[in-house]
Amino acid sequence: MLKLNAGLSRKVGLPAYGSKGAMVNVEVELSADLLKDHERLRRQVRGIFGVIRETVDAELGVKPGGSGDDSQEERWRPVNGPRGSNGSSARNGSTTNGSMTNGRGSLPCTEKQVRALHAFSRKAGVELTEELRRRFGLTTAEELSRRQASEAIDRLKERVEQ
Repeated sequence: MLKLNAGLSRKVGLPAYGSKGAMVNVEVELSADLLKDHERLRRQVRGIFGVIRETVDAELGVKPGGSGDDSQEERWRPVNGPRGSNGSSARNGSTTNGSMTNGRGSLPCTEKQVRALHAFSRKAGVELTEELRRRFGLTTAEELSRRQASEAIDRLKERVEQ
């Protein structure tokens, strides 16, 4: 057996000096026979990185990799603009009247809530992006308010426990 550890970490800039990032790491076991066929090994590695890139793209809400004609800068540009009503990004220190908000007048969810949402959605077999879009009209967990995140976590917990 051959173990391959592959990972990708990306950060995209947002207006008002904000940014958001995503990271994926996977470890897979491959047949040791691949060491004898370098081209086949390369195809396997490229395929794994392709899946990782698509996952990071989806998490960040950026354009898919495309045909390769795009510049690196264009490729990682966010598809949608900021979610905040005042034009600021929903995270990274955006403020309204001196208080930390998510652009909708409420406190943004915590990093711990974001991690919990991802963990429970995996355990429940639920596509988190689709669930957030359906329930809240949002595409990423980071856009949720604390109350929304708490509600979503409770619903996902119920699904896991069933």
